[in-house]
Amino acid sequence: MVIIVLSFLFFDWAGVKAEGQSKDVDRLIQDLGDKNWVVRSDAAGALGKIKDPRTVEPLIAALKDEKGYVRRRAASALGDIKDPKAVEPLIAALKDNESYVRRKAVSALGKIMDPRAVEPLLEALKDKEVEVRSEAASSLGKFKDPRTVEPLTLALKDHSEEVRRAAAIALGKIRDNRAVDPLIAALKDDKGIVRRRAAAALGEINDRRAAEVLIEALKKENLEIVAGAHAFFLRRGEPGTEAVLMKALDRNGYIRMAENFYGCGNADLAAAGREWAKKQGIIFKLETIPKIIRWGSDR
Repeated sequence: MVIIVLSFLFFDWAGVKAEGQSKDVDRLIQDLGDKNWVVRSDAAGALGKIKDPRTVEPLIAALKDEKGYVRRRAASALGDIKDPKAVEPLIAALKDNESYVRRKAVSALGKIMDPRAVEPLLEALKDKEVEVRSEAASSLGKFKDPRTVEPLTLALKDHSEEVRRAAAIALGKIRDNRAVDPLIAALKDDKGIVRRRAAAALGEINDRRAAEVLIEALKKENLEIVAGAHAFFLRRGEPGTEAVLMKALDRNGYIRMAENFYGCGNADLAAAGREWAKKQGIIFKLETIPKIIRWGSDR
C-alpha cells in the first residue's frame, strides 16, 4: 500500500511540474510582447534555455523586434532550440544592421547545421565586422562542406588574427588536402596563435606534404609548431620524440595539450602533463578528458 501511495504522489507531482512549466512558457511568450525591451530580452533568453517547440514561432517574430538586444537574444535562443524552421529567418537576420545580431545569427546557424545555411555563411565570411567573420569561419568548419575550403583558405589572409585563427581551426575540421599549402604558408603568420592553429590543422589532414613539414619542425625543435601539432606527434608515437614534446609543453604548453599528454598512455609524457597541470593548480582525471589521444595510435 505504501508503494502505491508513493507512486501516486510521484505522478501527481510530475503532472503539476509539467503544468507549471507550461504556464512559465506561456508567460514568457507573452513577455516577448512587453513594452519594456529588457523584459522582452530576458524572456527570449529564458525561452532558449527551456527549448520548448512552441517558442520557435514567437522567437522568430522577435528577430524583427525594434531593439537589437532583443533580436540578439532571440537569435541565440533559436540556435539553442535548433529547430529547422528558424533557418530562413536566421539567414535573413544575417543582414541585420547590428553586428552583434548578425554574429548571433551566424552562431545559431552553425548550431542548427542545416545545409541551406552554407552559402549565406560564406557571405558572412565577408562581413565588415571581425566578430561576424570569425564566427562565420567557426560555423563553416562544423559543416565540413567542400564548398567552404577555398573561401576559408582565403580567410587565412584576413587582416584580423581572430579570423585567421578561426579559419585555420575550421580547415583542420574539414581535412581537405586543398588546404595544405595555404596552411603551410600560415605557419609563417606574424601571430603565434595563428601559427599554432595552422600546425594543428595540418596535423589533422592526411597528406604527405603536411607530415613532412611538421616532422621537419620537430627535428629543428620549432617548439611552437610542435606544440600546435602535438596531437599529430602523439598519434605517430615515435620513440625518442618525447624529449622535444616535453620541451614544447614546457615552453608553449596549454591545458588541452597537457590533458592530451596526461591521457596518451606514454608514462613520460603523462608525468610531464601532470606536472605542468600541477604548476597551474589543476588536477586532471582521465574520465573528464573529452577525447583521449593514444600514443602511437596511427602506427
